Amino acid sequence: MLNSLKWVALGKLVGQSVRWLTTIFTLRFLFPEDYAVIALASFFTSLLWSFSRSGIAAALIREKEVDERLIGEFFTLTIIAHFLLFALLQISAPYLADFYDDQRLEAVVRVTSVTFIIALVGFIPGTLLNREMRFKKLSVVDATAESVSALSTVTLAWAGFGYWSIIAGILILETIKQFGYLIKNTVWVFPKRFTAKTKSIFEFSWKAALQATIGYAIFNVDIAIAGFYLSTMELGYYQFAVMLAMMPAAKVLPLLRQVAYPVYSKIQEDPEGIERYFLKSQRLSALLFVPVFFGLAGVANTLIPALFGDKWAPAALTLSVYCLSMPIKSLEQLFGPVLKSLNKMNVIIGNTAIFGVVLVPSFLIGAQYGGVGLALSWLLTFFFCFIINAYRSCNAINISFKSCLSAIVMPHIIGLLMLVICFTLGYCLTNVVSVWIILVVQVSIGAFVYMGLTWIISKKDLQELLHLFKKKS
Repeated sequence: MLNSLKWVALGKLVGQSVRWLTTIFTLRFLFPEDYAVIALASFFTSLLWSFSRSGIAAALIREKEVDERLIGEFFTLTIIAHFLLFALLQISAPYLADFYDDQRLEAVVRVTSVTFIIALVGFIPGTLLNREMRFKKLSVVDATAESVSALSTVTLAWAGFGYWSIIAGILILETIKQFGYLIKNTVWVFPKRFTAKTKSIFEFSWKAALQATIGYAIFNVDIAIAGFYLSTMELGYYQFAVMLAMMPAAKVLPLLRQVAYPVYSKIQEDPEGIERYFLKSQRLSALLFVPVFFGLAGVANTLIPALFGDKWAPAALTLSVYCLSMPIKSLEQLFGPVLKSLNKMNVIIGNTAIFGVVLVPSFLIGAQYGGVGLALSWLLTFFFCFIINAYRSCNAINISFKSCLSAIVMPHIIGLLMLVICFTLGYCLTNVVSVWIILVVQVSIGAFVYMGLTWIISKKDLQELLHLFKKKS
């Protein structure tokens, strides 16, 4: 597992370093109105992508033994599903544009839907690489695709292509990935007719896909609601804040889930091993996530003008509030791989339903108060849902709920103190020195406070984290 995590982390580090750097420049060339149309198009495209990746791919990864016949049947399912999803987006594009009163949305949705057709090239080879935990090959492809896509996006944005620069980057990313997966794992797969043998597998695939799609809709419906209630500029600011807050999680969480799911699948009959790995993942993830997100919340007023320019400054408060909910949101997603590997789909579906019942009404209320209101909805309601669902999930996998909470409490307490110090420094130094000096002071002192207090209070956890990075497989 550590060897796999090392290669995935290395690939993400290379690709995302280029992505983050180019994003800073891209945001300087684009405007809030550009990110508004991207936000809405991405919501509907990613909604359908979750159906494919969390259903078909998850079912194939979970299988203990596969043969050429079974792989062919999965390929048939992939072809049918992807063409149907492509057609659905093509048909719905004009209606979405009319609903949101933004005619740009039709063309953007139609173009981005092409990724479902492109993905047929390497979907099965890539899924098999993931299943066999050959993450070194996956990492090379992903890092190359991320880097080329990011550089293409910033170049086109600089050339004046506006939001189409981001769309082009998405298409380039998907094309390089899928052909790269095929090259790294040249498996010539041919469609096969379905047999009765695969009925139970497809039942799992359908449940997993449906849950993932509904889950994605619930956890991202704030964008769809914001598009209806907020102005184009307000939606752009909110999307900017969400994108910036999600950048660390969007890169790290897929890394953890990508490795965790096949690992849990391989040890699904070892309950003690599952408990040990799960609690460790919660403990170390909290130790990493809290300082990143609470630190980002504390320096938002300084960071945004310094890196992205004054035109994005109105998003600072939204970013600060949104970041406060991110550690818990990130930790909650670590329940999915272990529950899915144990085929506890009913628990996952129940958890998703609880989030839906609570979150969706809160977004409808929060949207009345703009982007900050939506961010507050996340902060106030997600914690409540997390406690309930964590309790249910721990019972399902026979892990102590108290042990789960105790693994994540202390980093949050230390992180809150760090946040207050960073925010106070920014408030006191504003108009005294330049924003770059303020940012350096905030980050330096914040890191010193968090690391110092963690060393004093939770030295063992910090040593465990450092040991993890030093350790060889």
